[in-house]
Amino acid sequence: MAELFIFTLLATIVAIYRVLPRYRQLRVTYTLWNKPIAGLLTALGLTVLVSYAGSIYLQNTDNTTLWSLKTAYTQSPIEITSLEIEFIQLAATITIMGVFLGVFLSKSVRIRNEQMLLSALRDLYNRGEYATLVEVLRDNYTPLIDHPEKPTPPSEQQWRDIDVTVTHTLIETEEAEELDDSSPLVEYVEEDNEEQSARERVRDTFELKRRQATYYLAMLRYRLADSAEDSSSYTETLLLDPELGAKYPIIDPGLGIDIILDIELDGFQRRDVTHQYLTTLLREKNSLLYQEISNNMTMDGIHRYRVNPDNRLLHALFSDCSRAEELDAYRPIGDTAKEMLRDQGTKEYDKYNAQRLTSVSRSKDYVFNDPIFVAISFFDIMVREALYQRIDWHMWLYYYESMTRLMCENYKNTEETDPDSEWPNDYSRFMYEMISNMGDLLRIMERMVENDEYDVTNEDGNYEEFIALESYRRNRGGTIPKSAVEIMLSCHQKILTTAEIPHQFKKYITEIIFTRCSELREYEEESLPWKYSEFMLKRLDAMIEGRPGSEYHRELESVYNDGVRHEIVAKGITGGWIVDELDELIQSS
Repeated sequence: MAELFIFTLLATIVAIYRVLPRYRQLRVTYTLWNKPIAGLLTALGLTVLVSYAGSIYLQNTDNTTLWSLKTAYTQSPIEITSLEIEFIQLAATITIMGVFLGVFLSKSVRIRNEQMLLSALRDLYNRGEYATLVEVLRDNYTPLIDHPEKPTPPSEQQWRDIDVTVTHTLIETEEAEELDDSSPLVEYVEEDNEEQSARERVRDTFELKRRQATYYLAMLRYRLADSAEDSSSYTETLLLDPELGAKYPIIDPGLGIDIILDIELDGFQRRDVTHQYLTTLLREKNSLLYQEISNNMTMDGIHRYRVNPDNRLLHALFSDCSRAEELDAYRPIGDTAKEMLRDQGTKEYDKYNAQRLTSVSRSKDYVFNDPIFVAISFFDIMVREALYQRIDWHMWLYYYESMTRLMCENYKNTEETDPDSEWPNDYSRFMYEMISNMGDLLRIMERMVENDEYDVTNEDGNYEEFIALESYRRNRGGTIPKSAVEIMLSCHQKILTTAEIPHQFKKYITEIIFTRCSELREYEEESLPWKYSEFMLKRLDAMIEGRPGSEYHRELESVYNDGVRHEIVAKGITGGWIVDELDELIQSS
């Protein structure tokens, strides 16, 4: 009966192994398949077999002991009976079972055979078993992705400050080797070496030994740590591979989020991996990016989205916008959106020239299934949050300008376009969203100035750099509010000079922009909001450039006199009068 129990335990190990996920089964190869562990398991297995043979021997003979040893130190001989044999069997079996269960069920395991792991990774990739491959990468995040940095040998370090380094190493540099013996540089080094005192030589020797000792200790820690250099390098190649890069963000988007959050990755191409990850998420409809953008429309106060921790991707990027800045998170989204718009322009049928996203028969959430709308919303969430976090540059809001230009190039009046509608087609909807978003950035600036809780002034009473408008200089770029003004007017210029765009929509966009300027003008003269309204007028003047016959000026004058001026006059009656300035800028003499 005892033997039956023993072999039942061993059969249990096999049964558990068979029902494990594939990635946990693979743990056995790279965790247990090395000489020490294999030797231990072999010894334990032989112990079970030998004890089993001994047990059979005792059962079929009249002997009660398998082995007896008399010593001078004990009164009775040391004997191995059937009871001891069964205990030995049980102990060996439990040890074997413990080893395997530890590998099967542990949250993480130590890699003891890197070559087996590397072979498993390559095999999974070649077979196209991407789901299992991603699970193995997640299971071994350390060290496959978060790999410890290998210490630098002392010979590759600069031993001392530059003045000491000159006396010891300058003569060994390539530049010095190229010089002949009569070179002043060589003479200087040789002379400096001659003047080096014994005390300095002792100090340098001590410093060398200290650094060597530090290096050896660091190497010891590195060897004791869980490391897999070759597998880690191959993992980086895998994550940058276009084929796998198009799969794993959908299979397990959490892996990309972990990489985004891991700011301590040393030597890992974290930015490039993030770019490919975000590109795939935007290209794949119903991906995590689409879901989180749709779920993140709740406002936290005025004109600020609540970046909910439940939306793990957006929270990873925007809870600290310096992380998005470091990773250039705007680039993959903006570049991919532009590429999609270019591709759309080459098609015989451009779906965005219809009212697919503006039809009343569609659900409001339908727009969140569109990649261009999701890209616009991504920038909206990112830039608003960056402004609230006092990021002092534009976070590449200029992608709005590029996207508007491409939309205008693709814009066509078709049978599915309604020129009298608020949004004649989907391109109109996109352009409205971008103009509206930039107007909201100026509203955030207003709120910060008005509300003391934001404390946007420094000790000198001047506005902080992230919100200030120090001059009306014409060079582009700078803070988010300043860039919003520049981009909004640049988009406006492109919209007005695109012949295909209906006149009614041009009026609509012009009214939105001028109303925003009028609202800023309501503030006290020389206040920051007032300065931004002045900046808008000066930028408008610069874009017209005093040429009454320019295309932009002609279109602007047309829409201004066709109802926009009337609306701005009505707005100015209650405050924010800018009609005189606009008349002077726009209306031809």
